Amino acid sequence: MLKSLSWSDDFAIGIDIIDEQHKRLFDYFDEIEHCIKTNDQTHVIDICRGLIDYAVSHNTFEESLMKQANYPMLDAHHLVHEAFKARAYGYLDKITDGADPMKIARDVRTDIGLWLINHIKREDKHYAPYVKKTLNKGFVTKMLGRFFS
Repeated sequence: MLKSLSWSDDFAIGIDIIDEQHKRLFDYFDEIEHCIKTNDQTHVIDICRGLIDYAVSHNTFEESLMKQANYPMLDAHHLVHEAFKARAYGYLDKITDGADPMKIARDVRTDIGLWLINHIKREDKHYAPYVKKTLNKGFVTKMLGRFFS
């Protein structure tokens, strides 16, 4: 298991709304870690589901910003997000099939946590300059309502 999976300014890409969403994902990891430490099987699955749903919505939101910015690598970024979605939903399938909730929680925290760290540092930082140039607050507000309401 990861020793530490906490937000750091090293993960900031300089787009406030995206950085806030990334922070929320790290908050989910803290919640999962708390459930693991306290053996809280009652809440851990709901938190894992919440993390996965939020992460998938976040990725879709990111893509909407990239599309508006005419980001030239949008198609490649979308494929990375789709691969993530398939992997993440695989965990939901395991939950539904009755797998040990604490094992799933540890796997989700480690796998999705490592994926998120690598994704932010490698892929997300590339699109930031494009999005910053075209960021439209009205568009962002509309998309937030669409993906996170």
